[in-house]
Amino acid sequence: MINKSNLNIDLKLKLNIYGDQFVYPDFQRFKYKGVPKLFEMRRGTLLSRDNQVIKWYQAFKANTEYTDTTMNTLFRTFTRYVNICDSIPVNPDSKEGINAFETALVHSVRIGSKSSNTAKGELSSIRTIMKMLDHPVDEWFSKFKLFRSQINPTQAYSESELKKLIKILKELYFQLSKQIQTSPKKYIQAGRSNQYASFSFNKIEVPVSGAITKCYCAAYFLLAYYTWANASTIRDMDIPKASQKKGQQGKWFVQTALKKRANKFVTIELGDNLSTDIPKHALNFINDLITLTHVLFPDANRLLHQCLNGINKPLCPTHIRSNMNWLINIFDLTDDNGQQLRPEAKRFRATGASNYLALTGNSLETSMLLNNTPDVVRKHYSRGNESENNAQLQATANTLENAIKCGDISRAREQTLEQMNLEILPYDEFVNRYAKSGNGQKTPLGTGCKDPFDNHGDRFRRKASIDSVDMTHLACADLLNCFSCPNQVLVEEVDDIWCLLSFYEALEDAKEDHLNMSHFKNNFDRVLRKIKQVLFSIDLKVRRQAERKLHTIGRHPFWPDTLNLVL
Repeated sequence: MINKSNLNIDLKLKLNIYGDQFVYPDFQRFKYKGVPKLFEMRRGTLLSRDNQVIKWYQAFKANTEYTDTTMNTLFRTFTRYVNICDSIPVNPDSKEGINAFETALVHSVRIGSKSSNTAKGELSSIRTIMKMLDHPVDEWFSKFKLFRSQINPTQAYSESELKKLIKILKELYFQLSKQIQTSPKKYIQAGRSNQYASFSFNKIEVPVSGAITKCYCAAYFLLAYYTWANASTIRDMDIPKASQKKGQQGKWFVQTALKKRANKFVTIELGDNLSTDIPKHALNFINDLITLTHVLFPDANRLLHQCLNGINKPLCPTHIRSNMNWLINIFDLTDDNGQQLRPEAKRFRATGASNYLALTGNSLETSMLLNNTPDVVRKHYSRGNESENNAQLQATANTLENAIKCGDISRAREQTLEQMNLEILPYDEFVNRYAKSGNGQKTPLGTGCKDPFDNHGDRFRRKASIDSVDMTHLACADLLNCFSCPNQVLVEEVDDIWCLLSFYEALEDAKEDHLNMSHFKNNFDRVLRKIKQVLFSIDLKVRRQAERKLHTIGRHPFWPDTLNLVL
């Protein structure tokens, strides 16, 4: 029976997730099917599980083992878990509920919507919650290891990406700092809609609201560039102390901060990423940042701040992310591959580490500078930049091909073009040669098309036309004829070849849906032979990695297992 007196009790937690930032997870949501958002609850379906919800709330409320940040993560994972249970439906407090969640996670990893590390983390969170609820964890959860741990090294920035980011971040910081220091009280009291400041870059000038927060966000990333410190360590920094560097002229800056996950104190030093000398521009930046903080908040010890309507708080990840979205969208920041270029503290850290490692070859020194073990540096900070690495691998493969086949690399590529009428390029070269000109596009096959709007796509456009409507604006999507089209370019990257292998497998699976083998061969035999020929023309290492990805993850989302390709 439901205890009527319990129906209206407050079921909110109060969690301090960062600095003075609080969140209030509300367990009232669990009373409704699918755990809707608070603003959607009125339209939701109310279930009869009030006592169960109160039990969950009390278990969370009574817990003293985990930090508020961890508890917030557990709550969010639990909402996803209960949502999955409600969709079946099964009781969340049961072995059937756990089995349903494990099945959903495995499916998500297989189709690529979740990484195996994310799935492992979510499963671990639910296991923790079930322990909090005193359920028989060992009996309910699978005895088998469902997900393989993946090492995901942080990719460093290329030299051109780094220059692009540092240039705009320095301009943003110094322009805003200068304006703020001329009238600090006005900017401290500024509201969300007050655009008192302005920022000019590459002939684009934009008004700026929340100038203090945006200025400190830029400072946060510049500190990451100069110091290689962890994100949380930088955010928690106090104002550093000026000191004299032994054997050198001028000042340098040092600050001790707590590295939370490692539960140890680390020393942050301000220096250049490729030198033991402190560059003049780094000293100018840190001097100005300290001055700015003293002008705005003279009684504060903390270095980085956010401020709105006169309320000063520590700079938090949410504000950093939203302010950088503003910067990226307005100035259309793109990386070497034409993708969105985001400033990230961990990537500045990885860039400094990989550059120093390449410069010195000393992994022990690098690990000491990062305050990490050599094993952590090897796993997470020594990968470098993928585009630059691929270009180097391609150059090495071409040199070997040159030595083995015909003594002339340009002739080897010419032979490929003559035999298959096909160009083989790494992704960044495809983008630079074709996509940046405005014509080249990637196809759902994982290949590239030099010009999907030229006359080779007329046949497709004629078939797609309706009532003589002009279709000249339509890009060609005649996929089965791509392999006999001179516009096709093979993109020699693992993910692209994985997509092509998935397409090949999807075609082979279509045998079962044809009337007979003759019908199947008439449709797909020519294409399958062409793809096989293409696959044997690419770098063996790339193909093997793509084959392993197909085997471990399954097909690319473009070509799922259930696709019907009968023509």
